[in-house]
Amino acid sequence: MRTFDIVDNGGDLWYNFDMNNVRSVPNENNDDGIIISSASNVFYLCGYDCGGDGTIVSSNGKTVLFTDRRYTEEAARRVNAGVEVKDGGLPEIAAFFRENGAKRISFEAEAVSCAEYTRLKDAISGVELVPTLGAVEKLRAVKSSRELARIADAQKITDKVFEEILPLIKEGITEYELAAKLEYAIRSKGAELAFDSIVAFGTNGSSPHAHRSAAVLKKGDLVTMDFGAKLDGYCSDMTRTVACGYVNDAQRSAYGAVLEVNTLCVAKIRAGMTCREADSLARERLKIHGLDGYFVHSLGHGVGIDIHEAPYLSQRSDEVLTEGNVVTVEPGVYLEGLFGIRIEDMVVVKDGCCIDLTGSDKDLIIL
Repeated sequence: MRTFDIVDNGGDLWYNFDMNNVRSVPNENNDDGIIISSASNVFYLCGYDCGGDGTIVSSNGKTVLFTDRRYTEEAARRVNAGVEVKDGGLPEIAAFFRENGAKRISFEAEAVSCAEYTRLKDAISGVELVPTLGAVEKLRAVKSSRELARIADAQKITDKVFEEILPLIKEGITEYELAAKLEYAIRSKGAELAFDSIVAFGTNGSSPHAHRSAAVLKKGDLVTMDFGAKLDGYCSDMTRTVACGYVNDAQRSAYGAVLEVNTLCVAKIRAGMTCREADSLARERLKIHGLDGYFVHSLGHGVGIDIHEAPYLSQRSDEVLTEGNVVTVEPGVYLEGLFGIRIEDMVVVKDGCCIDLTGSDKDLIIL
């Protein structure tokens, strides 16, 4: 397996707010102002997390992050150069656009509720509001070297946690207990949880996103663990399925098929392939094993600031993979009432191939 060695050249700022870039991907509305209110996009563009209480506005060459007094002092020290920090909300945002003579303003349609749109329209009267979709998200889909370094570091923590958690997986432990130990291990290494971890034993594993329970681990159960660390604002994502005590023939055969598909996709995915083609690659190989009907979700998704972001390796997507995309490769099979198996790696599309960021063993482990 190829490993990915990323050199971070230092420095705290790897963000670059460029209004022209934001407007051109894909917004062609000839606007003269833009409002960015998605928390993840605000973080991406200015480098500071306002806890959802921040809005970036830009017009006439001026860019301001409006937040409240809980964040202004810290934000002023940490935001990207060229972004001014001010205390304020909707009234101040409206005043900003009036002062800059904006007449046509784009806003993020998916980040603004109907009620928020109404308040915005009332506050900025006489200005045309134009919805835009995915402008910043398309920029985020291609990771910079600094972003890749942070994702790789988050995955290193995730790999270490998997190594530490294996000895704790013993007959008699509950899903609640194992999830708590797993999440404590992540936090103890200075990271946040990328998402609520999935821990599923035995028949619970046949639900891909099973909710943890008081189920007790017994011999013969498969254990599916889907978890990740979040470090410096960037996520990792990994799933491993291990066995307690022993496996039966059906479990071993299904595990071998899923591992084969995971390995194949990591070897074959590359820039220029459509997301649908990547997903089909997994389904066609599972079909050889008679298991394609038990693969009930898409092959994978982008990972970055959010645990699920563009691009999506799905039958519903004709997006083309490009250099710098970070995606999961997570084939699985789910046999209702019996067991589930998922093996998920996180990879970067780079250098004409797909490079695995995940270092954890994915051969069948029987504890």
